[in-house]
Amino acid sequence: MKKRLLSIVLVVALALSLCGCTSTGRGSALTIQFIDVGQGDCALIECEGHYMVIDGGDKAHEDKLYNLLVDQGIYELDYLVISHLHADHYGGLTKALTYVRKIGKTLSNADFVDKKEFRDLEHQLYESGSKISVPREGDTFKLGSAEIEIVDASAAEDNDSLVLLITFGKTRFLFTGDIGENTQRRVFQKYRNDEDKPYKIDLIKMPHHGAEVLILFVETFMPTYAVISVGQGNIYRHPKQTTLDMLDQADVRVYRTDQNGDITVRSDGKTLSFETSK
Repeated sequence: MKKRLLSIVLVVALALSLCGCTSTGRGSALTIQFIDVGQGDCALIECEGHYMVIDGGDKAHEDKLYNLLVDQGIYELDYLVISHLHADHYGGLTKALTYVRKIGKTLSNADFVDKKEFRDLEHQLYESGSKISVPREGDTFKLGSAEIEIVDASAAEDNDSLVLLITFGKTRFLFTGDIGENTQRRVFQKYRNDEDKPYKIDLIKMPHHGAEVLILFVETFMPTYAVISVGQGNIYRHPKQTTLDMLDQADVRVYRTDQNGDITVRSDGKTLSFETSK
């Protein structure tokens, strides 16, 4: 009887393996929702029932993330990531967190800024049983079967941000906050090899709403897709035409929240699919 049961288990395991029904195979997916919050950043990431929010836009767009969490019934977050403490990245979080009952861990590249909006957020984090922790470069953590790595955690310059690499199966995503040229250079030098072969990234959330980007940054990662989170008709004239031209020359497919609205990306561990609200 025991031999028969063992045989059945082995047959089932083999069948699952052959059909690709692993944690990153059929029936499993990573979903990233880039939320249109105007001239700000906001993304909701889900993998196998685990959730992470990266940034929340500004206070003027605070209803966007709040409504999304309520509509989807998401009241627990494994991780809240604030790329850096600029109000267009954290201002919209305070209202959203009134719906969130529990946060596993809150991460940012700094833990305090002397602004009223930040103090309001800090209070709401306390109500949710969390506070900001500053991770170290190289730290990793899991979101379901996706792995997240802290690529850069500097706060030396004003636009420095947490840079996150998300890997799910064979697909990779790079979140860059608002990083400028110095941090872009520091990041790409970690991945650039002597043979100048790109460290392939499937999708990059472009730095600083499509501001200027180093050509070696793009050439190092050679993304298939880029997402630019940007407000329509913004006073900064983001995204910069030089950045758009560079991405076009590199044959990168660009999605923009000012033109495409909310952008939903799904990965099955091998390929990506896209939906947009516009």
